[in-house]
Amino acid sequence: MLRIKLSFTSVLIFALALPALCCAGLADASPSISDLTLSSGLSSDFRPLDQRSEFYIDSPQICCSLKVTGVSETISVKADWVYVRGQMSKEAKPLVSQDQAFCNNNCFTGFTLSAPVGGFISGDYRVDIFVEGKPVDSAAFSILRDRSLPQPQIVTFTAEPLKISDGQPVQLRWKVSGASRIAIQPAPGPVEPEGRAVVTPTQDSAYTLYAVNRGGVSSSRLNIIVAPAIKEKPDLQITEMWTSGNILAYRVRNTGNLVSCPTLSRLYKNGGEVSQDYVAPLAAGEERVEAFQQYHFSPRFNYITGAATGFDTVTMRACIDSDESCTDSDRSNNCFERVFGK
Repeated sequence: MLRIKLSFTSVLIFALALPALCCAGLADASPSISDLTLSSGLSSDFRPLDQRSEFYIDSPQICCSLKVTGVSETISVKADWVYVRGQMSKEAKPLVSQDQAFCNNNCFTGFTLSAPVGGFISGDYRVDIFVEGKPVDSAAFSILRDRSLPQPQIVTFTAEPLKISDGQPVQLRWKVSGASRIAIQPAPGPVEPEGRAVVTPTQDSAYTLYAVNRGGVSSSRLNIIVAPAIKEKPDLQITEMWTSGNILAYRVRNTGNLVSCPTLSRLYKNGGEVSQDYVAPLAAGEERVEAFQQYHFSPRFNYITGAATGFDTVTMRACIDSDESCTDSDRSNNCFERVFGK
């Protein structure tokens, strides 16, 4: 009886120890990395769309994918994109970019190196893969430039105006030929080979246009100067116009909250300029009657056509601050138009 009891106890002890031994074996297991592939794109489940080790400077992206097996919990997988040698400046750092992903059980995972706005720099590169901080694999690739292909041409790149006050819009215009990729930094939106965009910088800003193809990169830079917004401004407007004998008189008012500067008003007859008038500064809220003293406004003559009798009509238009010498809060109300002879 004693021998049987001892044997049963030994079996019981071994059975209790077995799970601990199995767990220790799993803890020592390390993940397995396979199928490290460089490609131009990834599918939705991070599988490569193709396989390559050479790319061009106008490539939109460079991707790598890999398969992780042999893990039972979530682990960290990291990719370091490293520059090895080539056309990059000596001051550039070897580490171009870093990506991190997490994998649970057996899975495919992938990483993407997106192209800079000015295109990739040609040379030799490498992607290093780390699992839980430990290096496990790497793959080399090259970025090429086709020197037989002419660089793209920037035909025009302009900004109007180049000097603004804070809050004013600027219109960018551009035209590019021979480019496979075009970008403007800071980005105003989608960039086609020819187009325009309105931007509103709040401080001095530089906009750079990049045109890239396999042959190289062309760029052009515009500097926009932004002055602080003037909170207090005059607002000159013409509210009325009439005849006084042979003289055209008009009423001008400063509805703004700052005194106006000396300026000119101009008189137009049927679209053509016929006279000018000097206007002295107006205080905020001030109203004044002015006149185009140098212009002789002829009286209207009646005419007879068949049985109809009428008067000649003429359109007179007066515009204050016509030379835009004054800062004006609203230029849409600077002109007043009246048709005489109706």
